[in-house]
Amino acid sequence: MSDMPAGTILGEGQSWNKQHNYVQTEGKRCDRAALLAAFAASGVTETLPWVKEQAAKGVAVPPYATFRLWASEKKLKTDPVVSKTATLVTPNTPEAIKAEIARLQGAYKASLQSKVDTLRADIERMQDELITAELELDGLS
Repeated sequence: MSDMPAGTILGEGQSWNKQHNYVQTEGKRCDRAALLAAFAASGVTETLPWVKEQAAKGVAVPPYATFRLWASEKKLKTDPVVSKTATLVTPNTPEAIKAEIARLQGAYKASLQSKVDTLRADIERMQDELITAELELDGLS
């Protein structure tokens, strides 16, 4: 991950993409059709180098994931990205939405419970350290 180079000036709706090291622009501020046409006409198959090259030229390009989504919707040939997480499926029925909400709430609850358990363990450890330090202090008096 890289910090933004000194002297880089960001315009409205732009930010530094630390993961891929280029200036990205909010997708809604990019000319989607022109970008997809230029990518298709370029003949390249790898999206990331092309996106970074366009950004270096000052072209407003979206975040890499957004561009890959756009390209895949247009069925352009792109190299697959191996995901370390499960593929997200957007629920499209009331039952699926309710199930997804329940799943997310369960995950959130489990995360909070883990944090509570960790904090309790920290408190117990600190209380033991406090008692030990107080006993040692009393022994020095």
